Amino acid sequence: MEDLLERPRMKHTTQAPNHPRPSANIATFPPYRVAVLLFQCYETYIDHISRILHIPTVRALMKAFYLRLTQGKSGPPGQAALLFSIFALAAVFYQPFEHSEVVSNEDDAINLAKVMGKGALDTLDYSRRSTSGTLEDIQAYILMSYVIFHLDGLSATGHLLSATAGVIAKGLCLHKLDVITCGEKSTNLRDMIDREVKRRVFWYIASQDWLSAAISGPQEGTYSIHPNHINVRLPTDCNDDDFVLGGDTESENGPQPNSTTYFIEKIRLAHICREIVDTVPLDTNRLQQMPYDKIIDLDQKLLDFISNLPFFFKLDAASRQRAKPLETMYLSIQLQRYCITGAVHSRRCKLHQRFLLRQSSDSRYTYSRRACLESAHTIMQFYEGFSDGTPPRTLRYGKTIAAHYVHLAMVVLVMDLCFNKDQADEVAIKKEVKAGLQMFEDASDASPLLGRFISSINRILAKYDVYLNDPSTTLSDRDVHSGNEIDSGPFGATYTEQSQPSHLHLEMSEPSEIPELSFDEFWERTMQAEPNTDLLAWDNMFSTLDSRPL
Repeated sequence: MEDLLERPRMKHTTQAPNHPRPSANIATFPPYRVAVLLFQCYETYIDHISRILHIPTVRALMKAFYLRLTQGKSGPPGQAALLFSIFALAAVFYQPFEHSEVVSNEDDAINLAKVMGKGALDTLDYSRRSTSGTLEDIQAYILMSYVIFHLDGLSATGHLLSATAGVIAKGLCLHKLDVITCGEKSTNLRDMIDREVKRRVFWYIASQDWLSAAISGPQEGTYSIHPNHINVRLPTDCNDDDFVLGGDTESENGPQPNSTTYFIEKIRLAHICREIVDTVPLDTNRLQQMPYDKIIDLDQKLLDFISNLPFFFKLDAASRQRAKPLETMYLSIQLQRYCITGAVHSRRCKLHQRFLLRQSSDSRYTYSRRACLESAHTIMQFYEGFSDGTPPRTLRYGKTIAAHYVHLAMVVLVMDLCFNKDQADEVAIKKEVKAGLQMFEDASDASPLLGRFISSINRILAKYDVYLNDPSTTLSDRDVHSGNEIDSGPFGATYTEQSQPSHLHLEMSEPSEIPELSFDEFWERTMQAEPNTDLLAWDNMFSTLDSRPL
């Protein structure tokens, strides 16, 4: 690792010669061979989830950029930031092996991701102060929001990066990319590809804006991009290597997956999420005055979305069996399947969550409990899909995504145990929560969040005297010490502040004014927000759970 990053011939600054910067901010690029391997990792395992690049174009950009570096020339800061962000995200999910040219162990992989991530943020900061923003800046901000989530977990910095990408996109007028002008339409292939990439970037920002508005977090209930204020065509549903506008992706056996199919489905779901935000009030009192039929109508739209997914993205056994031959050709199908179905089921849980708490006092809401638990049960099965035959890098990335959704599902199940007591399925739900905690413990090395998930869920179980096993063998109130140690419940392990993976603090230049909650503070605020009204405190729970960029 030291040799990789300390080779003098690879140290280059990304600033212009007339703008010297302190030596501490000099950006160090990895050797070209390592850069190629990291880029291959990104292309194979990450690009199909974050569809904002044109791979052949970026590959050529990287080659030209490194050629400039070997000639002692500096490169455009936006391009440098984009390459750094690609290397950082690839390093997070790179599978180390002995004698690897990149890294040979997990610690070095994370350290490499930190170094590359810092290079990206430093370069973006310089670009922000010296340029008006470029498309590469936007792409780098988006990719770094992924890096921040996977390395630092719940972080306001990740939201800030995503918001900055949106601001620059507006400055570049991406929202009116396809406005008809008097000039002739370019038929140059390079121009067509550039315009297509801009569509991908814009629709990523817009879809993430709408998806985030319909899930927990500080952004819940609001979005920044209105559909009436944009004029941008949807991305073309085709592979980068077969870039033929309007190409037919259908076959006699039905739709075939390509690198953009998942993205198109994500945009389709985002439109439904925007409608949910426009319809469902944040205030619980106003929600209870709204006709319940509107909730049922929105729920049906989510169900229709699930039923209309391409068969290779469906979770039922028949569809998965039918998709088996395609999975040998398209390795990304498994991960995309769980990402898109996890996204829709988590939004369905969110739609019904506040009615779940009140079904015991109003029989009309029995449907909401059934819908909420049904989607939670589906999410809890995610880990089972990442088992034998899954490539290690896909497995690692998939488990990180699944862990996030499983935690959201477990919050729903725990809420039901706390408020809807003595239900016929109580034993089964307790068994499922226990299994979820075991999942987190077994995969604790996949994400720094999992230990905190275990501790937070056990805290809430203790508060409401919910025991997954015999009360004498599980966590009780006396086990929640005033110190840093928290018993993990029925699994015997403990988690301490010292044993938790520390935040990596890949911060921008002025991050200190942004308050960030620790995971334990999230639970404390949730349970203390309305000390005399537990229902309202639980209503706020999903609003303080963070969301990830999918």
